[in-house]
Amino acid sequence: MDLPTRSAEVDALLAGTDHRHVAVIDAIRDELLAVPGVVESIKWKAPNYALADDFATMSLRKPEAVQLILHTGAKPKPKHPEILLDPLPTFARRADRNRLVLTFTGVTLPDKDRLELRRMIKAWTAQLA
Repeated sequence: MDLPTRSAEVDALLAGTDHRHVAVIDAIRDELLAVPGVVESIKWKAPNYALADDFATMSLRKPEAVQLILHTGAKPKPKHPEILLDPLPTFARRADRNRLVLTFTGVTLPDKDRLELRRMIKAWTAQLA
């Protein structure tokens, strides 16, 4: 099975940015695009990732960091079971029961953080209904 390709739309968005964390953005994209069946697009002027529904959106608004928000869709789903991810790494905080905010402040993504990100994406997508 072929891995999803990078969206030309997202490539164009990122080519027009002067965000200093481009290497981190690329690493996050690689990890998200490794999810079988994922679709990459733009929502809220940022890279967005979906399976049956949206589940991950980057925030590039802060020049000093890249944030990845893991969620269960554009609209809250109060009946969705709580997604459990333990332990949370230091770069992650729970915004609510089914929303995590991952904040990366370095200009590169260290291997240990990349492995944690991969673990979190795998666990998150396994619990999507």
